[in-house]
Amino acid sequence: MKGVPTRVTWTNHLPPHHILPWDRSLAAARVGNAAGIPTVAHLHGGVQQSTSDGHSMAWFTSGFATTGPHFSSPAYEYPNQQLPGNLWYHDHAMGLTRVNILAGLLGAYRVADPAAEAPLGLPSGAEFDRNLVLFDRDFRSDGALFMNATGNNPDVHPQWQPEYFGTAVIANGKAWPFLRVRRRRYRFRILNASNARFFRLSLSGGLRFVHVGSDSVYLARPVPTEGFLLAPSEIADVVVDFAGSKHDAVTLRSDAPAPYPGDPGEKADTVAVMKFVVGSKLEHDPSTVPATLMPRYPKPDTREAVVTRHIAMYEYTKNGTDEPTHLYLNGAAYTDPVTETPREGTSELWEVINLTDDNHPLHILDHEDNEMMRPMKIVR
Repeated sequence: MKGVPTRVTWTNHLPPHHILPWDRSLAAARVGNAAGIPTVAHLHGGVQQSTSDGHSMAWFTSGFATTGPHFSSPAYEYPNQQLPGNLWYHDHAMGLTRVNILAGLLGAYRVADPAAEAPLGLPSGAEFDRNLVLFDRDFRSDGALFMNATGNNPDVHPQWQPEYFGTAVIANGKAWPFLRVRRRRYRFRILNASNARFFRLSLSGGLRFVHVGSDSVYLARPVPTEGFLLAPSEIADVVVDFAGSKHDAVTLRSDAPAPYPGDPGEKADTVAVMKFVVGSKLEHDPSTVPATLMPRYPKPDTREAVVTRHIAMYEYTKNGTDEPTHLYLNGAAYTDPVTETPREGTSELWEVINLTDDNHPLHILDHEDNEMMRPMKIVR
């Protein structure tokens, strides 16, 4: 609830050994020869003090037997003073985030403001306002999670893999599930919690999405689309009206190449994400989608920038292959000394130059995902 702080004391009840392959030789949360799995929680999109932000080096193991160099306290406070919107929390331990999130350490989080949101008249309540968390996974024949322990360059490093792609699409913890819906409007807050997979979502039967929010903020006005792209860690807040369905079943599907955007001319297979089983009779629907939503954020003025910085993303590959072994920013590793030191209260223009073969979604910590944070030029 906006204005009502959430106070959490995070505890680690993970087992001594990971259920998935974890290479401790990488630049990661290192516990030496001790047992235990490091973890630390990060509220993605939240605005809070740095001590409650889940720094990747603030990890801790079970019983706090081992802690990272930035660990101070497991007691976190989330002020919830930001505008209403959608966030998510996930593991953030350095070098272990992918493995811990694959194992399930993630969840959806909302900041609600009834006084501002109720007058909009959007679908509400647990039945008609739902979170959908999407990701991809691989499974063994017995149903256990599977992650390949062999790296892309095993003669360089036995386990290093720059990306993870699973063959099964999971929605809210189930593979290719279905949801029974009534013939009326529903609101879906759709999070892509995949490691590297993009979703390009559409609905069968000609149904459309009406976008009312993006990540942690509302849009100024609704935007109807027949389909949209959803990058890893991105949240789309949409309304779907099943009253217009001509069929008793609607499929949510994706046709994004993996990795995205794929090779020129490549046509990706369309895969099912989940199915909606639509009721037979029309329902009374008190909800609506208004013509305007929340006030537009002020546009950034690049003339206020006191400095322009150029940040180049490099992937280093082994000679004779296209498989990367290192990812650096301006030739520096994550563990190298800090080079970019903005002054508090000033504006800067950052031009991020992507020299890799892949798309890399970017996220700035401790801010709301609004237009004020978008004087950022991404060149691929």
